[in-house]
Amino acid sequence: MPLFDKKLIRFTQMMMSEADAETRAAESEIREARETARAEAEDQVLQESYQYIKTEVARLRTESGRRISRQMQENRKKLYLRREEMAGEVFEVVRGKLRAYVETPAYEARLRALLAGAMERVGQVTRLTVFLRKQDMKYGPKLAAAAGKVQLALEEGDFLLGGLTIESEEKKLRVDATFDTALEELSGHFAEQFGLSLAD
Repeated sequence: MPLFDKKLIRFTQMMMSEADAETRAAESEIREARETARAEAEDQVLQESYQYIKTEVARLRTESGRRISRQMQENRKKLYLRREEMAGEVFEVVRGKLRAYVETPAYEARLRALLAGAMERVGQVTRLTVFLRKQDMKYGPKLAAAAGKVQLALEEGDFLLGGLTIESEEKKLRVDATFDTALEELSGHFAEQFGLSLAD
């Protein structure tokens, strides 16, 4: 084989060897670039998925909070309405019992006791005005006798359930001992007394 052919073959082998090395290096770079791109794409997909999940969780939490809040408001409203209904029922029973009580002989003694308590609160006076229901005016003489030296002027009051109110012009005092006022004050404390408060 001529020398020229040997040199050509060697040169060709060197060139092929370099080309093969360059090809392997280029394939390695492409592989690394592909792996880097895939890893970056996976990271981006994971980040986007995480952000989506985070946004959805926040949205669901907000929706759930609103739904729970609405339900609690509805329950409070139902509780309030039921409490008012119960109060109405209870106080209607009480009114019925008071209407029956004022027809008993014990009511006259109760009026005298109410007068004595009211007079004690007013203190020493010479004259009092006593307000009674129209139906109770018949007890006037017995109340006047129970008042002792204090002169009583009887007038018709504007209350309905019973009891009495006294006024002292001398001391500018008024004592309300009516069943109407007592029932009204009790109704204000009804929810507290029976544990039906709407507090959270």
